[in-house]
Amino acid sequence: MTHPIPLVAPGFSLFEQNIPLAIAIVVVASFLFAGGSTIQHLAVSRTVDKGAENRSMGLRQVLGLLKNPRWLLGLGTVALGASMHIVGLMLAPVTVVQPVGILAVPWAVLLAAKIHHFRPTKVIWGAVALTILGIVVFTLFSATTAAPDTELPPTRIVVACLIVFACGGVLGYLGRFGSPSRRCLMWASGGSFFYGLSSAMVKSVAELVRIGDFLQRPLFWTVLVFLLICYVVGGWMVQQGYANGPAEIVVGSMTTTDPIVAVTFGLAVLGEGVRLGPLDALGMAISGAVAVAGVVVLSKYHPDAQRDPDPPAVTPADLDAADLPGHHKVD
Repeated sequence: MTHPIPLVAPGFSLFEQNIPLAIAIVVVASFLFAGGSTIQHLAVSRTVDKGAENRSMGLRQVLGLLKNPRWLLGLGTVALGASMHIVGLMLAPVTVVQPVGILAVPWAVLLAAKIHHFRPTKVIWGAVALTILGIVVFTLFSATTAAPDTELPPTRIVVACLIVFACGGVLGYLGRFGSPSRRCLMWASGGSFFYGLSSAMVKSVAELVRIGDFLQRPLFWTVLVFLLICYVVGGWMVQQGYANGPAEIVVGSMTTTDPIVAVTFGLAVLGEGVRLGPLDALGMAISGAVAVAGVVVLSKYHPDAQRDPDPPAVTPADLDAADLPGHHKVD
């Protein structure tokens, strides 16, 4: 088969597995993602009312970002990182490539500290270390058990995509409630479900192209539709996360939830888990939980979260004591 675009070069092929090169590419992509996310957060934070109880943006505000040069610069940086990430996915299993993106978390913390002139506390660095440790161990399990071949069962792919959509939708709904830092975490986590699925869809598209005659396969167009939905809905949710909290929480959530979703999809749906044993699965579950715990701690103890405590509950006694117009206390 002749590909419409050059996918090979002397000594190199996008469809030939090369795990060391893939990891090196994704390390650079993680820095670009952290930088682009930080730039986008700066643009979004100037769009919303920080004094509002709910900072979530409406459709007009989100579309208005398309005219914001700073936001577009961040988008371009993220897109470059995403393109490199896609190349990494073509060179190695999704179960290996995806977790490496967790390096974006320390990059984001360092960039935010430089821009906003604050010194990360020991708790924040501890949360970052916990997240990285969990994902590194998670990656070791996934990398040593990853299968060299990818399966493409149409029914399983469609059902799994719908399940991921439902999970992401629930998290997005929860993003409407609670403190700003909590809403930020929920919105970012919801977007991460869609972005994690998009990585699995990219891997599926690459595999279909490798097989050949992909334009004649209904699964190719189905996966392409799911991929488009993932980018649009996931991107919208992530912007809501930026509106409600710092870039580090968004990046931390995305680079933790995203790989867990993508790797789970790869293992359970794309057949990359055929070598996975019970102890390996247990180790991945524990290390994944440790990584998520690190992001939760980061969202709770980040300086922005400390400035945005949950509003106190209003009691009847408070209303009696309040000097409200037209209200007279009767003895």
